[in-house]
Amino acid sequence: MATLSEIEALVIARSKTASFTAFHQYFLDQPKDIPSLVELALSNKAHPVPAYSAWLLVHVAKSQPQLLYKFQNELELALLTTTKHDIQRSLLVVLLSFPMRNKHAGALLDLYFHIFQNSDVKVANRVYALYHLKRMRKKYPEIDAEVKAQIQLIEELGDIKPALKVGIRNYLSA
Repeated sequence: MATLSEIEALVIARSKTASFTAFHQYFLDQPKDIPSLVELALSNKAHPVPAYSAWLLVHVAKSQPQLLYKFQNELELALLTTTKHDIQRSLLVVLLSFPMRNKHAGALLDLYFHIFQNSDVKVANRVYALYHLKRMRKKYPEIDAEVKAQIQLIEELGDIKPALKVGIRNYLSA
C-alpha cells in the first residue's frame, strides 16, 4: 500500500503523460490505494492534484464503480460543498455510476436544479446535473414538470451550447 504522498507523486508524474487516464488501471489493480486517491481528490492541495485525482475517480467509476461505493457518502458531501467546477464535474460523473440513495437526496436534488439552471456554470456540469435529474424523476416523478419548465426557459433564452441541446434531448426522449 502506497502512502498518500507516494500516490500524489504518481498522480503528478502521470499527469504529464499522454495516456494519463490509463493510470486508473493502477487503482483497479491496487484497490487498497483508492482511499488515498479519494482523499487527494477531495483535498485542498494545489491544482492540479485534486482535479487529476477526481478525474481518475471518474475512470475507476466507469470501469468498476463498486470499488468506490463505500465512499458514496463522502463524495456526495463533497459535491454539495465544492466550489471548484472541475471537481464538481468529476463528482457528478462518478455519482452517476452509483445507485441512488435517500441520504442527502433532497440536498442533492436542490443542487442538481441549481447547477442545471445556472447559465454561469460550465455546460458539462449542467448536462451531468440534468442526467441526475433524469434519474431522480423515476423516484420523484413530480420533478418532471419543474425540469421541463426550466428547459423551456433555457430554450427561450437561447444561445444553447450543443452539449446542452443533446442533454435536453436525452432528458425529453426518455
